[in-house]
Amino acid sequence: MRSAGSYISSFIVTLLLVFTLIASAGCITADKFATKENLINLTEKKNISEVVNKELNKYFTEKYAETGIPANVYMEHLSVEYLQSVVNDKIDYGFTALNGGDTSGFAEIPQNTALDESIKAYFEEYAKTTGYEIKDENDKYYTKLANAKKKAYSAIEEYCDVYKFNALVKHGIIKKVKPLYAKLPIIKIVCLGASAFLALVLLICNFKRIKDALYWIGTAAVSAGILGCIPCIYLLNTDYFSAFSIKQAQIYTSYTTAMKTFTEDFLTACIILVIAALILYVLYGIFSALCGKSRINDKTSEKNNSSEKTNINN
Repeated sequence: MRSAGSYISSFIVTLLLVFTLIASAGCITADKFATKENLINLTEKKNISEVVNKELNKYFTEKYAETGIPANVYMEHLSVEYLQSVVNDKIDYGFTALNGGDTSGFAEIPQNTALDESIKAYFEEYAKTTGYEIKDENDKYYTKLANAKKKAYSAIEEYCDVYKFNALVKHGIIKKVKPLYAKLPIIKIVCLGASAFLALVLLICNFKRIKDALYWIGTAAVSAGILGCIPCIYLLNTDYFSAFSIKQAQIYTSYTTAMKTFTEDFLTACIILVIAALILYVLYGIFSALCGKSRINDKTSEKNNSSEKTNINN
């Protein structure tokens, strides 16, 4: 029979193990998710560059009344491949800042020679059509040409910064998150180590009945898995992330995709915990059955030995 001390200590350790397992699942998911490569893959998977292309076309079309430059002057040379390279560049910039690296190399987005030539050709044609004579290299013509290029690249950068890393860096949010992000691998190791330590404590608490340790560890795993699954299922089934406040198509799609993907990955980790718990319960059942059978055999053997002794005495 299990002692009250063993039962109470196992219950308390199991309760602690539930929380460390949830934390471990969260840290593993976050460590796997929060990488430059993963976010780039998500943007490629959701064809974010095509969304950016459509939004830029809308922007330059609306700006025609102000600039007098037709949208096709820009859009004919903004391929989805080029826009994806700018998206990747902005993500790289964000993670470089997050890792405390040198971001000076990201002062300008990748150059687009075809775009530069298209804007230049439009200005030359416009000057020829209107009969404007360019006097020298200091002529205001060149100033307007430079401004047109600058504004075009500024718009491209803004629309391709789908995770708003420029704003996050500018407002100091990246600076605040950086220490936690840097410690994430250590936090993950600590949580996993704590889980392993608590599981070992359960084995020690039940060293005379090791199979009971399987039950307690399984209980912790299934509890952690279910507690983690419930909010994930709610968030996904209610389409909670569709209420994201920023409605710019490329930003909305990028952030909602990232949040849904993280939730799905965490849900998967919690389901794995539940599956692991079921395996431990099966093992517990097998060992319990074997122990029960062993006790029956021992009792039968004792009974037979007792009967033989009685017959001999008679």
